[in-house]
Amino acid sequence: HLSKVEEMSKKITLGDELRKSRNQIIRNVIKNNEQFFKPKIESLLNKNHTFSNNLVDESFLNIVIEDENDDNYPLKLIKIEVEKNVSGFDPKINEALRKLLLDLLLQCVENEKSVALKKVLTWLQYELTSLRPVCLLLQEWDFRKDHETGEQCPRWDGLTGNCPAMIRACEKNDFQMVSHFLCFGFKYSDLTSSRSDLSQLRASFRIDDSVFKPCVKNTELQYKNRYKLKNFFQFPLSTGNCLEESKDLLYHYKSFHAVSKPAYLIAQSKHVNRKLDLSENNQTPYDPISEAFHNLHISRVQSFRNVEYKNKFKVVKNESEEFIVKMLNCCENSEEARLILLYDFKLDHYFSNSLIRDMVYPRLEIAVAEKHEEFVGHDYCQQILRDHWLESDVTGNKVQWQTSNVYDKILYCMSCVLLMPLHIIAYHFTMLCGGYGKYKQRNSTNNKDPEENNANCCSSFARQIWLHLSYPINRFMAHLLSYIFFLIFLVLVSENPEDEEDKLDPDWYDIAAVVMAMGFFVSELGEFVKRYKGKNFSFWNIFDIACYLILLVSNLAKTIGYWMECKRDAESDSIFGCTLDLPHKYGENSVVVVSYSLFGVGLTLTFSKLLYFCQISHKIGPIAISIKRVVKDVILVAISFFIFLQAFGFGIFYLMKNVDDDDVDEDCKHQLHDTTEVFKTLFWNLFDPASIEDFGCSKIKDLAPRYLAMFLFAMFLIFNFLILMNALIAIMNSTLNAVNMNKVQQWKLERTSIWL
Repeated sequence: HLSKVEEMSKKITLGDELRKSRNQIIRNVIKNNEQFFKPKIESLLNKNHTFSNNLVDESFLNIVIEDENDDNYPLKLIKIEVEKNVSGFDPKINEALRKLLLDLLLQCVENEKSVALKKVLTWLQYELTSLRPVCLLLQEWDFRKDHETGEQCPRWDGLTGNCPAMIRACEKNDFQMVSHFLCFGFKYSDLTSSRSDLSQLRASFRIDDSVFKPCVKNTELQYKNRYKLKNFFQFPLSTGNCLEESKDLLYHYKSFHAVSKPAYLIAQSKHVNRKLDLSENNQTPYDPISEAFHNLHISRVQSFRNVEYKNKFKVVKNESEEFIVKMLNCCENSEEARLILLYDFKLDHYFSNSLIRDMVYPRLEIAVAEKHEEFVGHDYCQQILRDHWLESDVTGNKVQWQTSNVYDKILYCMSCVLLMPLHIIAYHFTMLCGGYGKYKQRNSTNNKDPEENNANCCSSFARQIWLHLSYPINRFMAHLLSYIFFLIFLVLVSENPEDEEDKLDPDWYDIAAVVMAMGFFVSELGEFVKRYKGKNFSFWNIFDIACYLILLVSNLAKTIGYWMECKRDAESDSIFGCTLDLPHKYGENSVVVVSYSLFGVGLTLTFSKLLYFCQISHKIGPIAISIKRVVKDVILVAISFFIFLQAFGFGIFYLMKNVDDDDVDEDCKHQLHDTTEVFKTLFWNLFDPASIEDFGCSKIKDLAPRYLAMFLFAMFLIFNFLILMNALIAIMNSTLNAVNMNKVQQWKLERTSIWL
């Protein structure tokens, strides 16, 4: 026992630990300069008690990093040792040098020694690479020659490509250290002029994130939803290159996470933009906000494609969102914030040119598409958008909606209703003449006194009529009023108050409803074509197309059905002379009955569209949003319900179909003779009390299958009413709580999508 205590208390010496060193260059430097390193290393070995088996290497690195002398003596000793092997580098020495440089940089980052990191990088760039063999060795580490094209391709497992130290500095979000890495760089041709193939190559620290950003290499893959179900990342197992490919998704995620850090984005922006002449039109700057939005989009898409790593991509998403909002908070006024909203240098990664041309605030469109609630709901964004909402596209005048009282707003809305035909005629005439855009240019180049301008016009009233729909808020009100009139026409069509009995008589509201449905359908279809080219679809756009298409098909089918049926009517000479004007007179499976059924479905969906307009209100909007979220929960639970319905339905049918009830009274027979009756009974028990009488009475002789079917029915009720229904209530409650916790931001997001 005493011998063990003495052995533990014995001081650690350099000679005992030096042979454990794994780096040959470190061993040689220490042996050749033992007088300098021995006391320092032994002091560190006796102070630090770690589980590392490589204490000498770790102590050596700490001595190099902690050296505060200006002469950089430890680094000079390393260079001297490297110079000794210049004439005959062998693979072991090469790997030892690479490992030493990587460990030295990583140790600086882990110890958060920014000054030491800069010193090491400066020594590497100006001292060590002055040795021509070392420079060629660095080029060999970081580049490889493609035998087919003869070009030099970058490597990502050498020294500067995907350097662990740089990635770690990004993970620590240390701007100073990341800047030191990005400032490192030199041309190989400056040091090795005899090599013509190195004339364009440059040594610099870089991180490869092209696996998650295929648009970097292939411009055809730049749009948001193109090949959404296709995963650009190929796993080693799926490619059949298990032994050749050693990288996996987590490896590439580490690089992607590093480049999404704010420290990297800001440092890269300063480094790249410093070399650009932004006065030239063809120069595209590096915009950290654009890159952050791009990372946000990629993390959202990749979490959809790689569900197992959803939490990891959620980290990138949250950090990107926080960085974007912080950048917006740095604006001193709304004008600076407006500049942020006006431009985005990766806009073509999200939308097609047909959509981009109509965008007023492209970056806000991106935020809405990516559902960045905090950015959209920011005070600057809402203020800028509200000003644009109330401002004329031509004159720049604003509707004083916010400061008006309720009575003034009511009178304004009434005037919009009364003058709506004139407004629409003036608007369509303006659109045919090229829109309000060219008049805005004239107005900006002809800035006269307002009274003088009014005097030159035919009348102030005519000018107001012409400019009424140049205000976005007025266009929204006109759209809402048009839709309300459309619903009124649909109600008149369904009620048909002017119908004459025993006569087919299309009334004026029938024609008006069809014309308005056609107009809405063409408008929404044009919007869909624009969105289809950019693969940026809208739920309400598709919903509207479905509604109007159902209504148009129902009217077309009704016309065809009446024409077909009236041709068979011997009493009628034409379709208008037909006396059978009620659908049920043509039979239950006729085209006319089908058309009326489609019209009922279309009418229901069309009235449901009012939820879209309700989202503009700060009181009703959160309720409409909650309904949309809850519907998704109901659909998910309904899938489980239909699985149980099929499972128990076929089981009960198989048991009951062979139950003999011929010998019992009519009141005692069971009703489950076919699958239709079984599924109808099980489904409607979701809303009605359990109808056990459908299984017959106890006088039936086949007791075993009947009771077993009744047991399955009881289990079905337990699963659905005690489990699924309560699960649905809990899920809906959780969804509503989540909406209520952030209902203002979510409402602002939905309202902004309507405003835009």
